[in-house]
Amino acid sequence: MLYLVATPIGNLSDISKRAIETLSSCDYIASEDTRHTLRLLNALGIKKKLVSYHQHNMESSGINILKDVMNGMNVCLVSDAGCPAISDPGNELVKLMHQNDQKVTVIPGANAAISALMISPFDTSAFCFEGFPPVKSSQKKDFFEKIKNESRTCIIYEAPHKLIKTINLAKQIMGGKRKVSLVKEITKIYETVIVDSLDGISAYLEQNEPKGEYVIVFEGNTDMHQETNNVPNNTDQDITIKYEELIKNGFSRKDAMRKIAVMFNISRNDVYAILFRCGR
Repeated sequence: MLYLVATPIGNLSDISKRAIETLSSCDYIASEDTRHTLRLLNALGIKKKLVSYHQHNMESSGINILKDVMNGMNVCLVSDAGCPAISDPGNELVKLMHQNDQKVTVIPGANAAISALMISPFDTSAFCFEGFPPVKSSQKKDFFEKIKNESRTCIIYEAPHKLIKTINLAKQIMGGKRKVSLVKEITKIYETVIVDSLDGISAYLEQNEPKGEYVIVFEGNTDMHQETNNVPNNTDQDITIKYEELIKNGFSRKDAMRKIAVMFNISRNDVYAILFRCGR
């Protein structure tokens, strides 16, 4: 069986008793960075074989792990911190296991995205997680266009060396008044939560060099609910006609929906709902 074991995101005391028992009793542990995981195991007093599983070897390493699980071994998968398989190469291993009818179970624990959401003063009844922004400039712009029109609270990750450019791009596309929470070092000594507009966050980063891993929580576009409710009756037809036109011109369904969302200034979820309602 494959065990997905969540590990602490900063405070060692956050690891569960069940996680320790599972790591201690498995046949071996697959990890993103074996050196990082070894430090964790040493702190917990666990001696266990480690194998590497990361984005550069996940195909070959994944096959080996699959073979071992099929032969009756119990393998634990961990990430450097938090929940494996969430915005993480472990997701591909989970897919591989399911494709081959192998059982996967989870040992839950700390997660940076959910923790950041919990301590942010935004709506938590509906939210989305978008992982890390794309690297390519055009894709990154589309990424923030989508968040701009998203009515739900939205959570993303970003690395410190990219943070300033990411915030400035978000400000350029979404406007400087959009409210966000900038969260870093969750559960650590220097845990920091800054709730401000994108203008305010940008000014803060000019005076404070980014360090550590960041979670950015965007308040949902509160205007979208009103805009959607006030859509004229003929909008469904207009959107359907435009959708069919884009599909005929070679757009994929996903790209057509994204383009329509921007054109009509509504969320992609609303586009999907309208197309579904119209039988498309």
